[in-house]
Amino acid sequence: MHELGICDALLKMVRNIAKEEELTEISRVTVEVGSLSGVVPKYLSDCWVAVTDGTELQDVEFAVEELQGTAQCMDCDEVFPADADRLRCPNCGGAKLMPLTGRELTLKEILVP
Repeated sequence: MHELGICDALLKMVRNIAKEEELTEISRVTVEVGSLSGVVPKYLSDCWVAVTDGTELQDVEFAVEELQGTAQCMDCDEVFPADADRLRCPNCGGAKLMPLTGRELTLKEILVP
């Protein structure tokens, strides 16, 4: 489960930013996850709870915003919404696709009260 490693890295990033910006309190951390990133938002949320347990961030709300990915069919050039469950071109049924968007995993926001 690579989400655990991702959350561990996010925790380190949030701590570093909080130290640099002299933030004494954080109420929410928001991340953006693309539908083609390979990251499962539910697992990411569960892992955040695990990595922050017993830390100063254990009560911080963790929000995941899912971003719709797009792909282009290499056979017919159709551009369409895509996610891990839909990896065929809706126009021609082709499976040779190039992801255009949706591979993101971004620390979007650290909210302070």
